[in-house]
Amino acid sequence: MGAAKWQKKEIGLKKEEFCMEVEQKIAEKLGDNFEIKLQEVRKNNNVRWQGLIIKEKGKSMAPTVYLDDLYQEYEQGKVEMEDVLEGILELLREKMPREDVDMNFFLDYEKVKDRICYRLINEEKNQELLADTPYIPFLDLAVCFLYSFENSEMGNGSILIRNQYLETWGVSVKELWDTADRNTRRLFLPECTSMENVLKEIGEKERTEFHPELPEPDGKFLSMSVLSNRQRIFGSAVLLYDGYLERIGEKIGKNYFILPSSIHEVIILPENGGEDYEGMREMIREINETQVEDQEILSDNLYYFDRQKNKMRIV
Repeated sequence: MGAAKWQKKEIGLKKEEFCMEVEQKIAEKLGDNFEIKLQEVRKNNNVRWQGLIIKEKGKSMAPTVYLDDLYQEYEQGKVEMEDVLEGILELLREKMPREDVDMNFFLDYEKVKDRICYRLINEEKNQELLADTPYIPFLDLAVCFLYSFENSEMGNGSILIRNQYLETWGVSVKELWDTADRNTRRLFLPECTSMENVLKEIGEKERTEFHPELPEPDGKFLSMSVLSNRQRIFGSAVLLYDGYLERIGEKIGKNYFILPSSIHEVIILPENGGEDYEGMREMIREINETQVEDQEILSDNLYYFDRQKNKMRIV
């Protein structure tokens, strides 16, 4: 009898109906002191998620609960509607800010400039997002900018910087780049770690790594390494750190390939000669299609760092 709950539903709500019903029932449970709004949220690579925005009246902060994964579990019969609702309410009890945050600080460039950073995304897949976002092209990618925050009420996260913010601040894209370059390298220290040690749980095992501002490590690089930052958030941006790719080349003593694993990390593969370029590109495409979340794909292209030219390019 108990197993029946886990079987796929024969009849159930369609996704749109599910989201609307969740919106209605959460509004009923929370009462008049909350404003509930169902809204499509555009993520990286033009991925669209259904977000339930929950705002307590009189406060500026409004948590967003994404319903896509919840609907998938509901559709598969793993949860009932009441389970979904109770899960959302429990999340709100844990995550709803107890104190309001005045977001007017974001209008003052002097108050945000020390935490403006950059990240790399795919240019072609994000044309709609980039239409109203300051960015700098980089190969087939785009360097865009964000405000990285750490807040006891808001938690850790980021706010994408739009063109309208630059107009409010009176800041150029060049100035934004200079500020973000300093901050990103300061706040998100780079890390290049052997694939073997990544698989052994980074931080718990002995690892091979190096940082521009830290002493050179002992030990040797294995044939494949993972390049990211310590936080493993938007770590592909380390590709932009001045002199860092050159340092990697010096360390391994060879030119090397860069495989775009995701927006959070890339893979370094020393050149040994006779590599199958098309086979490597096909591997990247296959991994992106089967192993990487759509919103976390960086590129289907294969990159190469030439030590003599000190330059990264698409091959």
